[in-house]
Amino acid sequence: MTKLIKIILIGILTALAAVIAEQLLAVLANIFWQREIIFDFYGQLGIFLVIAAVIEEGFKYLAIVSILRKKINLQGIKLCLGSLTLGLFFGLTEIFLIYISNENLAGGRALAPGVIFSLVTVVLLQSLTTLLAASMIASRIFSGKLSALKILFFPVLIHLLYNFLVIQKSNFTNWLVGIVLGITFAVSLGIIAFNFRQLD
Repeated sequence: MTKLIKIILIGILTALAAVIAEQLLAVLANIFWQREIIFDFYGQLGIFLVIAAVIEEGFKYLAIVSILRKKINLQGIKLCLGSLTLGLFFGLTEIFLIYISNENLAGGRALAPGVIFSLVTVVLLQSLTTLLAASMIASRIFSGKLSALKILFFPVLIHLLYNFLVIQKSNFTNWLVGIVLGITFAVSLGIIAFNFRQLD
């Protein structure tokens, strides 16, 4: 039970750390490039949205490898489940921060089906990309000096694809979001299943 509490706290703290890093990025952009990054800026797929995805997935990767695996000593399927929980609370924290920073959401005026869909899929995205990274780490699919970059490539790619689809805002892209998340889940389960006895 204490491990679960630690994992929940790590998920929350990792999300907060990622948000702080993203805010520092916004400050640096403002100072050096005289470019203000506001919430609406994330409505278009650009370099800063790409960097934000890399930051979030990078922080989750570090939390899996440095804390869940080394400090809490989770391995194999436990590492995958722990990482899924970490991603869940990362996503819930992100939703909470979006909720309190957006006046329309905080006032309860913007909870339209499309908004609810976006909020739910954000949590699923953060959970499933963390599970995918953990499944690759536990199964040792990649090894060597660049293994971290190889592992990070796939969650970042899914994160960017998700961002692109959500920005499009149509019923068809909603279906595509569901398909992307479903494929991510299926691939993670496939990696775990095919490497179950070798999971580390």
